[in-house]
Amino acid sequence: MYIKEFSIKTGLSIDTLRYYEEEKLLIPARNDKNYRVYTEEDYCWVQLLLKMKQTSMTLANIKEFAKLQKLGDESLPERIRILDEHLEELFQQQTNLMETITFVSEKMASYQRKVVI
Repeated sequence: MYIKEFSIKTGLSIDTLRYYEEEKLLIPARNDKNYRVYTEEDYCWVQLLLKMKQTSMTLANIKEFAKLQKLGDESLPERIRILDEHLEELFQQQTNLMETITFVSEKMASYQRKVVI
């Protein structure tokens, strides 16, 4: 599919797709007219890329992961390491978030007990 269709499918602007290409995060194939041609594999990669971004993976780690992915299966151990480290960070964020939710809930409950209706 061409860039406009890919933009619609991914929900990303054409400018964002071009930026990702500039940053070597996304490298679509080109046809004989030099138009970008995106594949289902590109779509799957963008979905992972967006999840990495959404979960605050550093740009450096995302770029490293993208570089490794292009190497194929030989880079699987290193990609697993990057994802494992990121997963540990996510679990820590989850723990911190749960502690914050508990704290705020308890504070709200203490305020509600003081409110006279």
